[in-house]
Formats: sequence, structure tokens, C-alpha cells
Amino acid sequence: MPASFSVSDLPNPILLTDPANIAFMEKKQKEEEAEQKVLAPTTKPNQNKRKSDASDASTSSKKSKKAVAAADDDEPTADPFSVTLPGDEDGSVEIYDTCDELRRKINALLRTGTITKTALLRDMSRAAYPDAPNIQSKQLTDFLTKKGATSGSTSRVCYASYVYFEKVRIAKGKAKSKHRRDMEERWGGKGGLPRRSQEKYWCHVDDEVVQDALGSVRTIPGGRL
Repeated sequence: MPASFSVSDLPNPILLTDPANIAFMEKKQKEEEAEQKVLAPTTKPNQNKRKSDASDASTSSKKSKKAVAAADDDEPTADPFSVTLPGDEDGSVEIYDTCDELRRKINALLRTGTITKTALLRDMSRAAYPDAPNIQSKQLTDFLTKKGATSGSTSRVCYASYVYFEKVRIAKGKAKSKHRRDMEERWGGKGGLPRRSQEKYWCHVDDEVVQDALGSVRTIPGGRL
């Protein structure tokens, strides 16, 4: 790029080929080139784009690896439908999860995107009942909208989901969770989680009936905790 200066700036404006003029012009050119380098962007636009694309590809790759790892973790090491539980033959498997815990498990599984509601209902029915009856999507929705340790315990979804997740746990060779152990301690020898419709309790008019996280019910005198 030609240096920008006038002839009058030269040391010898009369003789352009004077060595002093040549040295002056070379110096000016170097100064302007140095200035251009300072003002120029450190990377070209297409280089920025390539870096951005590479970053996006790296992020996508990491997400894919995590998804694959999660899917691998969900894969049972044995066929859960080949697992048998006490009470399987007549639909009387004792439940050692609260309804809230079962709702948490169902929602967590559906959020992975590895199974649809229809497929999950089909698998739950197949795992829990010898004749694999059809469980309606509305039954699942109704169960998921409830709250409380025993709320929804009479639903077919409650029983089927417990049996399904328990067989998957055994198929994967996973240990029982703390919640599961607590439930066995609370309801072991009592038939598991109570599966009854809403009950009525006799208490003083000022007392309060409360249910804890594991499904036990007690009264608080005067409503005082």
C-alpha cells in the first residue's frame, strides 16, 4: 500500500531518487503498515465463524455423549419382565414407595424422552398384571396430578408403576434407596403402603389430622405441631 505523504514532506523534493527520500518513504510505509495491523481485527470473520461452529459442535457432542450415557444407565442388565416378585401371580405385590415417589419416578423417566406415555403404560401393565390390561392415559394423568403419600394409592397406575420400577431396579442390580428402606421399616409386615380410599378419623374438634412423608397418619392435639 503506497505511503500517504506529499512531495513537500520529502527531505529532497527536487531529486526524488535521493537516498534520503527513499529512506524516508520506506520509514513512512512501515509506520502505516504497523498502524494498519493495530487497527485490523485479530481474527477474520470466517475464522470467528469456524471457531463458533467448532464450539457448537463440541457442545453438541458433549450433550450427545451425556444422552448416550443416560440411556445406557437406563438400560437394564436383564429383562425386567422376567423378574418375579412375591404376589405377582395374583396382583398383590406389596408397595414400598409412596405415591409421591412413584410420581417423581414416572416424571423423571418421561423427561428423558426415551419412552412415551403410551409405551410406559404398556410396559407397566405388562410388568404388573398377567393379562396386561390396558391402562388409559387419563388414569396416568389423574394419578400424576395428585399430591400426598397415599393420594392415588387405589389407582391401577400406582400398583403397576411400583411393580414396573421395582422389576427394573432388580434387573439393573441396583441397591434399594433410602426411601425404599424407610418404607420397608415403616410398612413391613403391614402389607406395604395402605391402598385404601380416603378414610375418616375420630378426633377432637380442635385436633388436626396430618400425614407424614411416608404415609403414616396421626392427630395433633389442638392442631399444635
